[in-house]
Amino acid sequence: MSTSPAPHAPALLALIGGNEDRLTPGAVLRELIAACHETRALRMPLQAVVLSTASGEPDLLWSQYEPAFRALGAEPRWVDPRDRDAAGAAATLDAVRTADLLFMTGGDQERLVDVIVDTPLHALIRERHRAGELAIAGTSAGASALGAHMPVGDLDEQFAGPPQALHRALGLMPTLIIDQHFAQRKRHARLLRLVSLDPRRLGVGIDEDTAMLIRPDIGLRIVGSGAATVIDSARASDRREPAGIVALENLSFTLLAAGASLRFDDPSAPPHLLRLLQTIAASASLRD
Repeated sequence: MSTSPAPHAPALLALIGGNEDRLTPGAVLRELIAACHETRALRMPLQAVVLSTASGEPDLLWSQYEPAFRALGAEPRWVDPRDRDAAGAAATLDAVRTADLLFMTGGDQERLVDVIVDTPLHALIRERHRAGELAIAGTSAGASALGAHMPVGDLDEQFAGPPQALHRALGLMPTLIIDQHFAQRKRHARLLRLVSLDPRRLGVGIDEDTAMLIRPDIGLRIVGSGAATVIDSARASDRREPAGIVALENLSFTLLAAGASLRFDDPSAPPHLLRLLQTIAASASLRD
């Protein structure tokens, strides 16, 4: 009796906090390209598609990323769909269909999601990633768009007043809510707000010039110059007191500094990290 081959693990995922060094280029982009080659045997040069839909200055970003990826030995290609029809155009789909890495730039995550979600491009990205064929990296807005829900706006959400609606993201990491420029823009309150509204998800905040590189079949590591903060509110209680006081109790905060490396199957992992590891592993490996 014949058996079908075992499915490949989904490809690499990279969450980048924004403002990574793309002029030198620095450690974040170097480690990203190296991780792509570690994940699977890729042809040379690596084919990298830069998707700049989120940006209001796509030409400027392409002028920076194109030489950066070439300096790292990759062959970059630029796609910039500005509406949903363009996200289904043959040229855009062909570029992503032949890519090894899709790199989504910063800008406005609402613009990115409005253009891409539920289009042929969105379906192709999900299909190729989950087949282990396409690594996905997002920086700044591009990182936030990868989660289940995404933060929007520049100011921290306030706990006072009625809850704000959760904004749908692209769902490549459906158990996470991802924020960026985290320490630099003091976005802890914003991410706390989002995870308190949906405690099934982990909140992940990535500092600038920092990346969380996730290999769904192995584990994760932090590279760059900052840290990743993970907020788990699964056991938290939300108490609202008079005079606008809100108390969130039993929250779990985990700080993963650059250089940290965790395996998803590590039996020696301390109990407080088990849910974190299991949730990130499930998010990275989840299949439809």
